[in-house]
Amino acid sequence: MRVLGLGGSNHDFASCVVKDGKVEIMISEERITRKKYGIGLGIDLVKGVSKKYCLDAININIDDIDIVVVNDILSKLMYGRINAKIHKINHHTAHASSSFFVSPFEEAAILVVDSVGSSYLINGEKKYESMTYAYGINNKINDLDKQLGRNLKNTDYVENSLGIFYSIITDVIGFGEYEEGKTMGLAPYGNDSFYDFLKKHFRLINNGKVEMNESDIYAIIELRKEIEKVSDIKKEKLKQDIAFSAQKLLTEVLIHFAEHAKKITSTTNLCIVGGVALNSVANYQLYKSGIFKNVFIIPASGVDGTAMGSALFGYYSILNNKRFVN
Repeated sequence: MRVLGLGGSNHDFASCVVKDGKVEIMISEERITRKKYGIGLGIDLVKGVSKKYCLDAININIDDIDIVVVNDILSKLMYGRINAKIHKINHHTAHASSSFFVSPFEEAAILVVDSVGSSYLINGEKKYESMTYAYGINNKINDLDKQLGRNLKNTDYVENSLGIFYSIITDVIGFGEYEEGKTMGLAPYGNDSFYDFLKKHFRLINNGKVEMNESDIYAIIELRKEIEKVSDIKKEKLKQDIAFSAQKLLTEVLIHFAEHAKKITSTTNLCIVGGVALNSVANYQLYKSGIFKNVFIIPASGVDGTAMGSALFGYYSILNNKRFVN
């Protein structure tokens, strides 16, 4: 029994084939097209090069696939020409599946932390997920709670999002899109002189949630003006201090999330996934905290990993196959 999973959102596209519960093959679109993060592929996405690569590599065609699963914010260009029934699942469910279903745990708390995922209509207003608490057991994943926020008009910014917070910091200190890893790398050279300011605008609140509203977002963006005011020599020091302070706060927030996940699940196992789970510095501090006895982090925590998550969810939860933990 084979399931094809297609992953990504508007970037980091990928394809994955799962056979009898095991990942048979997976590849990111960028590895073939040589366009990093899949930026600029546009209409070329309809070619389905990662899908074709996977099918060709294992010598099958689309008719040999039992079901096709995608996450609900994936560009339709990835699957619009597939002549098969498409199962759409929640973006964070795809993330959660990519971690839990390959973990060594029969049951676990799952923490999905990224920038923005699927949308929900709440009292007539569209809001977007940025963090999900879930619980996985056997072949099922159950959502427990979500962090939601509004999208600021004419921007890519979403309120109450740890991923968006770190992305804004990355932009403010002069790095490009999807270069949050450089912010993490710069952080050790600075100090926490901006920590209190950032914590004022990105607040930990009850029930494992955070708060960063529109005015907070624009206040953080104003840091760019502080950098522009000073000499070139001082600019680098300011950037280092902002990065350090942001990294310190991100780590604190991730631990805040983990403590709440522990509280609402009472399990000793944790799976972390989503773009923020690529922050290895914060992951190590969470591991050292001892909140959970066992912590599993899938290397493909970014949106390309949702290809694998979608395929695994299709096999276990949609087709209801039994899961065997190694």
